[in-house]
Amino acid sequence: MRFEFTDNAIYIVPDKLKLKLLNYLSKNKTIYNITFMNLEEVERHYFFEVKEEALLYLLDKTNENLDILRSMLNNLYKIDLTKNYKETKLKKLKELYIDLKNKNYLIFDIGFKDYLKTKKIYILGYGILNNYQKQMLDDIKAKTIEINNNLNINYVYKYHTLKEELIATALKIRELNRQGISYNKIFLANIDNSYNYLLRVIFKMFDIPLTYNNNHPLISLVSIKEYLKYKDINRIKDINLKAKIMKIEEDLTYAKDSKYYDILLKEKLKKTNLETEELNESVKVINEALEIPYLISDDEYLLILGFNQNYLPKIYKDEDYLSDNLKDKCNLNTSFIMNKLSKKNLIKVLGTIKNITISYKLASLTSEYAKSSLLNELNIKEIEEINYNYNYSQKFNNYRISSVLDNYYKFHQEDKDFTYLTENIDSSFYTSFNHKFKGIDREITPYSLSYSSIDDLAKCPFKYYLKYILKLDSFDENFNTKIGNIFHSVLKDSYNENFDFEKSFSNALSSITLDSKECFLLERLKKELKFIIDTNKETEKRCFLTDFLGEKKLEISLNNHTTLKGFIDKILFKSFHNKTYYAIFDYKTGNATLNIDYLEEGLYLQLPLYIYLINKKNLFSNPTFVGFFYQYLLQKSKDELEKKKNLRLVGYTTDDKVILSYLDEDYETNSFVKGLGLTKTGELKASSKVLTDDEVLNIIKSIDIALNKAIKIIDNNAFAISPKIINNKNISCEYCQFKEICFVDPSDYIYLKKKDGEEDNA
Repeated sequence: MRFEFTDNAIYIVPDKLKLKLLNYLSKNKTIYNITFMNLEEVERHYFFEVKEEALLYLLDKTNENLDILRSMLNNLYKIDLTKNYKETKLKKLKELYIDLKNKNYLIFDIGFKDYLKTKKIYILGYGILNNYQKQMLDDIKAKTIEINNNLNINYVYKYHTLKEELIATALKIRELNRQGISYNKIFLANIDNSYNYLLRVIFKMFDIPLTYNNNHPLISLVSIKEYLKYKDINRIKDINLKAKIMKIEEDLTYAKDSKYYDILLKEKLKKTNLETEELNESVKVINEALEIPYLISDDEYLLILGFNQNYLPKIYKDEDYLSDNLKDKCNLNTSFIMNKLSKKNLIKVLGTIKNITISYKLASLTSEYAKSSLLNELNIKEIEEINYNYNYSQKFNNYRISSVLDNYYKFHQEDKDFTYLTENIDSSFYTSFNHKFKGIDREITPYSLSYSSIDDLAKCPFKYYLKYILKLDSFDENFNTKIGNIFHSVLKDSYNENFDFEKSFSNALSSITLDSKECFLLERLKKELKFIIDTNKETEKRCFLTDFLGEKKLEISLNNHTTLKGFIDKILFKSFHNKTYYAIFDYKTGNATLNIDYLEEGLYLQLPLYIYLINKKNLFSNPTFVGFFYQYLLQKSKDELEKKKNLRLVGYTTDDKVILSYLDEDYETNSFVKGLGLTKTGELKASSKVLTDDEVLNIIKSIDIALNKAIKIIDNNAFAISPKIINNKNISCEYCQFKEICFVDPSDYIYLKKKDGEEDNA
């Protein structure tokens, strides 16, 4: 990169490019009077800056959640105050601006434009600008520094799998390093979460040092969760991490006494990433190199992976707070225009990179991919073959010969390097691996059990070991989890005497962070939730059990170091004649299995375990079982009658017809419990799932057996790899997140005796 600077100037550049230019200036003997600003800084000074206190004001005033409010504030610059908008969102944004201005929540830099008149202003590195930004830049007489590019890509490398792509990339990097290229001069781009695990594993295999901050939010750390729980910063032992938290607390001083402090704190922790320590010499990931020019110098090398359709060029969708239709009204770039500009900018930026290698893949473990259409447009020749080099890594050589021998023994296929590998590389280790759990020496410490941990243990003790002892399972809050939390909260509120759906929904939403796409989907699901509540209220008019407990937490001690916990979504009950009749309900936004035939094994315990806890905890005086049920909340049907039908309860009831009428007075002909009803002769239908009093007592005894088994396994550290097979179906490994770790073998399988119980995976 050759760059001529002008004295007494302001350069508007992205932060990444600023660091590159500062490094360039440090090697230049000339001293310049230069100021660097990014575009967002210029906007704040040119238009206005919103005080953080405005959020507290808006959270109090509106029913919107934090993410929606952030989106609204970020869009204030885009409103033309001279226009009278008819569209609700645009009108709302204009009113918001006026309101915030009148309340002194906007900071105006009065002298900024005069200051700019004393400077020459240049802008570089922003390939996509909206019209309001162009007008601002024209007004301050900013001159665009044109990108000098010469696109020169001779080949694109095609790989069948993501793993192949990473291995080939590692081989190229080792070859560059052998030629004397420092790892500090080598960069990767277009690395997303799908590459995270294998990228680290394969680069470690080749002894390639890597600096890659893959966006681990602070809130995912155990110490931060402890800090949030106890509000005690001393629970954080890492000095650097503690300093980060102290800085965040300092930034939130304005909200310290606000009821929204915890929400704002969690938001900060979600948006602040754990920094990766940068090695003295390492390959680095710099995804911004595909959007910002000149981040890669002429003596540096960029390897772009995953040049696939819908990934490169970057695709923009109509999912923003302001839809394409509203953007037209504001003279903003629609998603269609953004996609055209994205493609144009990518080609320009690639043309600024002298040493560039690009590749694409056709598949990963979970997805299939297509080649980017841009590669066809550029008419770039493809190379498919990998040139393996066995001089760089013994670990890789062992991996290669293992793969080659796998194919040979399993499929009778000989790789092109088969002869060389089998003659020159020792393969004696190939049959020596023993994946069995060897045991551990672990002191027993207090622990708690729940239906989910018992279920994991029953399905495979080794999974329990990885998840609960080693704690390898990091919880990622996905959209389904967020929906579940919102639905559960509002459903609980719906039993309050003065229930207000809109208010309850807004309250549930206020503590959850959603992106623009999730907000769009949630608007649709909001109607579904309202329908569910209305349907439940309508059907429960036929229910005699009118007392309610929601999100009830029950906990009992099993021995001096083990507790059992349960969290019940809903209990309907009624006490009379010295008995308390109760029914248990669990809401499901996903799948669940209803099967009471394997309780002694510790499987499918959720609803039966709630009976156990209610009885052992003595929650009710003389408790009498009425039923336990799942209610599946999300459904695809649009027909109202079909939706009501799908909301029927799935579960078991008592076989006592009198008690059944307490649950549903119309159970004989039109029950809201799936399958429940009477035949013409007055007998319960064969489809009715019912339990006698003795069977309920047997459930409690079966759970006692299951709990004793679980405690014995955990206390004896007997975490064998032993997945369970029921009716020729592997119920343990199919969705296990650890199946690539254990190397399970058919000899490990435990076949449970076939039973006739129904599995209901709704």
